[in-house]
Amino acid sequence: MERRIVSFRTDDEGHWVGVLGCHHGRHFRHDPPWRLSEWTQSEHGRNDRVGQITDCPKCEWIELPANMVHDRTTSEWDEDSIPRAIRRDHKVAPGVWGRLCVYQGNIRFRFSDGLAGGPPGDGLLGAGNHQLIPPERPHRVEVVGPVRLSIEFLVKANDG
Repeated sequence: MERRIVSFRTDDEGHWVGVLGCHHGRHFRHDPPWRLSEWTQSEHGRNDRVGQITDCPKCEWIELPANMVHDRTTSEWDEDSIPRAIRRDHKVAPGVWGRLCVYQGNIRFRFSDGLAGGPPGDGLLGAGNHQLIPPERPHRVEVVGPVRLSIEFLVKANDG
């Protein structure tokens, strides 16, 4: 899944890690002759990469980044009160992860971008299950019958 580089930091071993808009990190190692990323060796080179797009395999694997905390939860919806917008293709805001929680019944959850990830099989989620939703990834919910659900929103913890 493509993500924008928003900044850089170093890991515990001094390697450069691009911080992505989804809050995952992606290593860019300059380790000649096997890995060539000479641009990481200067501040100018790294600054030139901020804003560029790169792949984030962790988003494709639906891996929640570290240090995410609960921000808010929608009201609880049933098959009649679930908003129409949730039933159509839509996205969670940039930098925010969603967690769809099913309390009763079943829903069908679908990612709309054709990428892998999400629930196995036909995407049926039953009571007691949840589905993580990466930022800006198009998805929709299909009501199968009587259901109760809500969506939690997760943001990066304030490190200060």
